[in-house]
Amino acid sequence: MAEPADLWETHATWWQDGFTDGVDPEYTEQILPIAASLLEGRQRVLDVGTGEGQVARLAAEGGAAVVAGVDPTSAQIVEAANRGGGPVYARAGADALPFPDGAFDAVVACLVFEHIDAVDEAIDEVARVLEPGGRFAFFLNHPLIQTPDSGWIDDHLVDPPEQYWRIGR
Repeated sequence: MAEPADLWETHATWWQDGFTDGVDPEYTEQILPIAASLLEGRQRVLDVGTGEGQVARLAAEGGAAVVAGVDPTSAQIVEAANRGGGPVYARAGADALPFPDGAFDAVVACLVFEHIDAVDEAIDEVARVLEPGGRFAFFLNHPLIQTPDSGWIDDHLVDPPEQYWRIGR
């Protein structure tokens, strides 16, 4: 049986191809805009489970002076570094972050914590590297947003038109 770390290495390109550059509408339409909003004004940002660095690059583009991303897979870290954009990357798990106490004023984790076995240790590490009063923004998968045919609906029956999230068909 393959170890979890080996599985992440094996499937790194699947994650890169499936969630980057507008491929996944949920990620592009929901997660990235909310992440950008939650990181606005933050100057030292850590992206836990950075993958190929999409959210870390978003933080750098948003004006953060220092942006770091960590991921347990070397394939993701190599891809993130190749894509550039300003952040620095390190191979590390969320349960052993290689940064000093209080190093960041924001930590973000997009679709990561549902995959972590050592959740308590990871939360402790996030708390340790966050400065007092820092922000921890995390996003989790929920079955309601994974239902086939779910998505934003433009309701033109009201004026002005509004949007709501349709669950399923």
